Amino acid sequence: MATSLGQLLDALADTAQSTEPTAAARADAGTALGQLGRALAQLRRDGLSPAIGDQREQQVAALAVACSELAARAPATESTLARLAGAAADTLAGLYDHTTVATRWAAATAVAETVTPLVQVIAGGLHAGPAGQWLAEVERQSVLVQQTAALQPPSRADTAILDRPLAGPAILTSSDPAAVVPDAVAVLLRATGSAAECPSVAEVLAYTLAAETLSDAAQRLDSAAQPAAGQAAAPAWRAVRTALRPYDDGSRRPHHDAPPAVHAALRLHASLNRPGLDHALRSKPLREAVAAAAQHLPTLATQLMYRTVRSWADTGALVAYARDVPPREERVAAYLRGYQLGGLVRVDAVDLQPVAGALHNARLLSLAVATRAAAVGVPTAADFPRRALAANQALLGQPQTAAALEAATREAGRYLQLARGQASGPTRAR
Repeated sequence: MATSLGQLLDALADTAQSTEPTAAARADAGTALGQLGRALAQLRRDGLSPAIGDQREQQVAALAVACSELAARAPATESTLARLAGAAADTLAGLYDHTTVATRWAAATAVAETVTPLVQVIAGGLHAGPAGQWLAEVERQSVLVQQTAALQPPSRADTAILDRPLAGPAILTSSDPAAVVPDAVAVLLRATGSAAECPSVAEVLAYTLAAETLSDAAQRLDSAAQPAAGQAAAPAWRAVRTALRPYDDGSRRPHHDAPPAVHAALRLHASLNRPGLDHALRSKPLREAVAAAAQHLPTLATQLMYRTVRSWADTGALVAYARDVPPREERVAAYLRGYQLGGLVRVDAVDLQPVAGALHNARLLSLAVATRAAAVGVPTAADFPRRALAANQALLGQPQTAAALEAATREAGRYLQLARGQASGPTRAR
């Protein structure tokens, strides 16, 4: 199952608070602090502040050193606390492509807060000596980081990184939709958030199909509810595919094997696009899975808009017929050649504005659907992404959002009307 950094840190803190302070438990907590020190050191290297070497970075670096020095004096062990802390450190390393300076500071404050219950496990039976001195230093540096965090708190949007799901090594092996949905969303977020490889047009079409299906299922969690002023995210995601219609990169062809992210998108679509879904959504596990996954739809749209579309524009990876994109004076010759080879042009950021606009609309309308889904999706599970929900609610509560939602609804409807008009008239088949 997919997991997140926040889940692991919460589980680590809860386990430490319920652990009897035996000698084995103290050794386990010491090893766990070493793993957290590794995570803090990595955060410090990646950057925690716009100003290099400022107070935040100095304090986190000092806490990382203290944790590592204390762990070096603890008996070697690998029990529950150490495994949870190691998994949290590894998860943090896997989030590198998704983080910024601000989100790394949010992660560092969460790790520093988790240090406190581990210190309490060790403190009870530790004798005076070098280990005791390093334990006092860990506690002191942890308090300093938390004090700085109180003065410079991360925003709700930055804290949402703690709820970013990462899929495990064995993904999508279950046929249960309640298990398929969270793992599939984790794979999609990873595929669209990576800076190493940009998705193709065909891959993005699959991702938006999955997002449309998930949005529709989230909307259907409350059968009595109607989208306010037509605000439903599913048509907005469909409009993204409409906006992508003119563009190609050679991937619009049959493929023998689907990439893992496309396979995940198709599994999600198949799991939620089937007869009897309304009845299946009465199941609490599926309701919670859909409501939780919906919280990540705005992030998916944001990553497609700011990473994928921007990468397409920067690399010139897409082509289109001049007749299908906004006209330009320098493209008159290509326009007159029509749908011939000479009519193809390489598109740039200006040409891709319709796609970016459609993703912007999908993001806004997904915010509304996600917050409504959380209200009716029975989010009682401890692993529900409450930080992501809080970030969505904060964005939705901004004064300008209501007008933006209405505009997004109109724009999405315009794209779909345009698509229907093109389908009924003479057009070049793609």
